[in-house]
Amino acid sequence: MDIKEELFFSIVLPAYNEEKYIEKTVEALKRLDYPKEKLEVIIVENGSTDRTREVTKSTIPKEFKFVSLKEAGVSRAKNKGISLVYPSSDWVIFLDADTILKGSLLRDLNNYLNSFADGEFVAGTTSVLPASNPKVAKEWFKFYNFAHWLTKTSYSLQFARRDLLSKIKFDEELQFGEDTKFLKEIKKHGKFFFFKTDKVFTSTRRFDAYGYFKLLLIWISYASKPYNLKKLIRYKAVR
Repeated sequence: MDIKEELFFSIVLPAYNEEKYIEKTVEALKRLDYPKEKLEVIIVENGSTDRTREVTKSTIPKEFKFVSLKEAGVSRAKNKGISLVYPSSDWVIFLDADTILKGSLLRDLNNYLNSFADGEFVAGTTSVLPASNPKVAKEWFKFYNFAHWLTKTSYSLQFARRDLLSKIKFDEELQFGEDTKFLKEIKKHGKFFFFKTDKVFTSTRRFDAYGYFKLLLIWISYASKPYNLKKLIRYKAVR
């Protein structure tokens, strides 16, 4: 399908100790089938103790933006990315560093968003497939995709309309659930979309480390805590 109005997409990618994944993610971003003048990629390395900075700098093309922060913190990294977004951007995509966007995803998404009234959507996400394909992973991801469609939440990537980000930011007090809180604030201004696709893949590293059922229980336990207790959660990153 031909592109209608070409929306401008900004991809913000926080990277903390991602030396094992960042190169593949960047290579996929370089191959996206979308007009280069309507796409920007902003990578924010935040306090890594491995070779994330070196690997990223050796991989990214000159048109990608790269900034390195001394302190870790995914919300801090996303907010820094927001501050660097091109002023005329239409949509900002917050992307996990182990998540791959493939082929015509942005073309497909562009046509999808253009098929609705202007301003109808303010936030959204996509379905996500496991990068590895054992049967158990595919079945669990079906469950999570359904859950995110039902609850209007996300996993691995979030979309937000750029014009709302002058007043809505990620909560830097949170190490867990910052994306859910962010989307909750954004959704006060309009509708949430869930875009079904077969062009978004993410690693199963968290599930491999904890087990699918155990990780689900951990997330439910964390999500059910009040805000003052959520601030105390020190969510361990799996690398």
